[in-house]
Amino acid sequence: MSVNSLSSIVRFGRFELDPQTGELRHAGQKVKLQEQPFQVLATLLEHPGKIVTREQLRSKLWPEDTFVDFDHSLNAAIKRLRDALGESADAPVYIETLARRGYRFIAPVNGSSGLSGMAVAPAPERSRSFFFAHRIAITCIALIVIAALVWAVWRLPLRHTDIIERKLTANLSENSVSSAAVSPDGKYLAYADNTGVYLKLIGTGETHRVPLPPDFSARVDDWFPDGSHLLVTRQEPSRKASLWSISLFGGSPRQLADDASGASLSPDGSHIAFRRGESSFDGLWSQEEWVMRSDGTEVVKVAAAGSDGSVVGVPTWSPDGKSIAYNRRNWANYLHTSSIEVNEWQKASAQTLFSDSRLAPALHWLRDGRLIYALGDSKFERQDSSLWVVPLQQFGKISGHPNRITGGSGWILHVAGSADGRVVTILRGLWSPFVSIGTLAADGTHLLANRRLTLDENANVVWSWTPDSKAVLFDSDRNGTPEIFKQPIDQPLAESLASSVERLRQARVTPDGSEILYISTPKSTDPETLSSILAIPIGGGTPRLVLKDVGIWNVQCARLPSTLCLYSIAKGNTTETFRFDVRSGTRTAPPEIDAADCNWSLSPDGSQLAIIVLSPEQEKIQLRATSTGETRDLVVKGWNGLRNVDWSADGKSLLIGWHNYKWDSALLNVTLEGRASVLLRTRSPGVWYAIPSPDGRLLAIGEAISTNNVWQIENF
Repeated sequence: MSVNSLSSIVRFGRFELDPQTGELRHAGQKVKLQEQPFQVLATLLEHPGKIVTREQLRSKLWPEDTFVDFDHSLNAAIKRLRDALGESADAPVYIETLARRGYRFIAPVNGSSGLSGMAVAPAPERSRSFFFAHRIAITCIALIVIAALVWAVWRLPLRHTDIIERKLTANLSENSVSSAAVSPDGKYLAYADNTGVYLKLIGTGETHRVPLPPDFSARVDDWFPDGSHLLVTRQEPSRKASLWSISLFGGSPRQLADDASGASLSPDGSHIAFRRGESSFDGLWSQEEWVMRSDGTEVVKVAAAGSDGSVVGVPTWSPDGKSIAYNRRNWANYLHTSSIEVNEWQKASAQTLFSDSRLAPALHWLRDGRLIYALGDSKFERQDSSLWVVPLQQFGKISGHPNRITGGSGWILHVAGSADGRVVTILRGLWSPFVSIGTLAADGTHLLANRRLTLDENANVVWSWTPDSKAVLFDSDRNGTPEIFKQPIDQPLAESLASSVERLRQARVTPDGSEILYISTPKSTDPETLSSILAIPIGGGTPRLVLKDVGIWNVQCARLPSTLCLYSIAKGNTTETFRFDVRSGTRTAPPEIDAADCNWSLSPDGSQLAIIVLSPEQEKIQLRATSTGETRDLVVKGWNGLRNVDWSADGKSLLIGWHNYKWDSALLNVTLEGRASVLLRTRSPGVWYAIPSPDGRLLAIGEAISTNNVWQIENF
């Protein structure tokens, strides 16, 4: 498909569409847009202001010999296009929907007026006598209107309409920026990475290291109003996070609170809002919100985790210092829900501002009353995100429509702002999961070699091997839609086995090795949405439905002679795991596991489950017999932060993913007596887990490259 009618670059708003390169750009930055949404946009731009019928779009995008669910596919293409343009169907800026008819491009194109294709009806002819009788009144009204407009424009301050966005740091993945905040006067950036805390003069780029004791590892939370001290979170092994004040000019750091992190200073600097009870490995979520005086006294608990298992994000202060706002996230049923709460902290009285499953923890309350928040892409694998601002009333109520500030590739992890609200900085993170192949030593305690298998920048998440140990199975969105792939370990290309508009994951092999099981989940924020377990032949083919349940997130099978298969659902803040028959889809009750949020793995012979209850300080693995339910704890001494678990091919040891407080990560081989050997370790969160080949010689290792950097935004 082509856009032959458009021969040169088309401009609308701050967007440019280049039909020759097939690219859409926003303020000079390339916008990721798939082929079908691009073709829809190009077709609408060929006829600005005119109705393009659904039938016209069908013939343009899908020839008659193409079999497709047209209505669903077109609606999905329009939805992706609106997301890329930063608008909604309820408040269109560029594309108007005409129910059951089609669509119309309504914005100015190449400088022309909007709705250029629409005819304007001439005004009714008036009599000459009428005109002369009223011309004095008309002239007076016109003069009054012009005077009012001139007065209003004169009163408004000069404001540039173009949003300015520039990159302030350029750290590599080996040394990502962990945190950052802009100074009250907007002239300096304080940021932290793996090597220390730094102060950068934004205007010139001149950078200096902030003097700290040699054993002091910190993340930057905020600036004190005096502009000479930073509020930081200290993190070190085997100790809870703590809040400190450090001087930019040297001297000993001063501790303010223990068991505290992710803090924010009130506008007048008199109080600090912070979090306690960290509950996530990324450090973005905690159990409780607290407020104290800036000297560390008069500590007050403001909000706590919900009974449903919800957690809270980094707080931000209202302009008057009477309220804080934060994101609350509930991971129940695997389809998490998120909302922004505004809390009058002296009364511990919280109200939900609004909810959106795409909300990121990044949040900042500007001094002019507007609230900045971030939205991620609705698909977990995609990293596109956007920054929005919404006006609030004095008491934390929405008083206008939200406006999009910026968007692009990468998750927005944190937002900070200058005292006058004219400058904000965002911490944007990019991660690229990939599959590597490791060769095990004969004793299984170390790797002889490790090489990358998937050679692209898309999200590639590995789950299992084919029975012959010659290929791995993984999911990826590399072609724009979720797919299950098979890739031989000696080949550079992968074969697609299944694709869908729904989210696909967890490709596992049935006990007899004849089929691949995988989970398919619709795009929905409804926690009662049914997920499906589907099966396809090992070589690919037509999927068959095995079963449906709410919130399925894990499925695994043993190997023959065992025929045991299990799947898990998230129910509130607990995990329930059931046995099921891979042929009939029937399940047995009660659940095999009924526990808190956890990761688990089924042994190859189906006799045991290895369970890790998720906690940043976890050093214990629970082993449970599948026949009797009898359990015992396996302690891995010296390795707090156990995360993922899989069994070795012979079932005699465990493969464990580990993360620590600095985001170091490692892959361990742990015997059933608790002895740990390091297979792989890196100074990043890059090592997740490993799945052994059936012959026990190789590991398919789930790894990731992660890069965080700081951007500055003005004139928003």
